[in-house]
Amino acid sequence: MTSGILRVRFSFLVLTALLFLLRDEALILSLAAVCIIHEAGHLAAMNLTGARVRSVTLSAAGIRIETVRAPLRSTPRDILVLLAGPLSNVLMYILLTAAHCPGSFPMLNLAAAAYNLLPYRTLDGGAVIGALICGSPRERDCLRILRVFQAGVSLALLVPAVRFGGEYALPFWISLALFAGDLR
Repeated sequence: MTSGILRVRFSFLVLTALLFLLRDEALILSLAAVCIIHEAGHLAAMNLTGARVRSVTLSAAGIRIETVRAPLRSTPRDILVLLAGPLSNVLMYILLTAAHCPGSFPMLNLAAAAYNLLPYRTLDGGAVIGALICGSPRERDCLRILRVFQAGVSLALLVPAVRFGGEYALPFWISLALFAGDLR
């Protein structure tokens, strides 16, 4: 694995500043640690499979690790690398729970794993689906079904957003942003 280029987008700095203004600093630092654990899982899997990092980009949309394209890519290897991030969060959750760690940090790891497995292209779950269906004769049909599912998730999250507002609206807006990102 070679060292890549680190890019920090302005949107990442703005989002970080807003989070620190709007939330508890301890929660923000915990979320940062959860993200580091997640990305370390991806990087460890890349190292084990011989993938080379081209760049790491931090933006408001998340952390994106771009690899150097190998002439012969392996779908199982790609899937292993994609699942390594959520798996590292699940393992951290198990270890912290077994150690009776108090606070929200164990649950934040489990939530990060579940969130990253959602079937959106910008998340690990959607990237795994993409790797599995890419080039298949039914790719278009699978993508249509996936978009209907994504729209259904957004509609389901709209109900509590309208009914309760406030913090219940955030999951709806996130799902809508992810859905819009998948349409491009």
